[in-house]
Amino acid sequence: MSAWDDVMTDLAAHGGTPSQVAARVGLPTQIVESIIDHASRLGLVQIGSQCGSACAPVGVQAGPACAGCPVRPRG
Repeated sequence: MSAWDDVMTDLAAHGGTPSQVAARVGLPTQIVESIIDHASRLGLVQIGSQCGSACAPVGVQAGPACAGCPVRPRG
């Protein structure tokens, strides 16, 4: 499987933060964050609403609140 498949399969089964997903699939957190960012732009996943505007897009310096943003599949 590809990194995309690994991350998307894990998100569909468990959801969680990028750090949690990275630990479960054995990828660096930055790669998982990039995959999640792309999947979010495609409308395939949704970043948790309780984070509000505290979470920055990948590549932008994020505040400490962003570390706990859960991600879940849309739908």
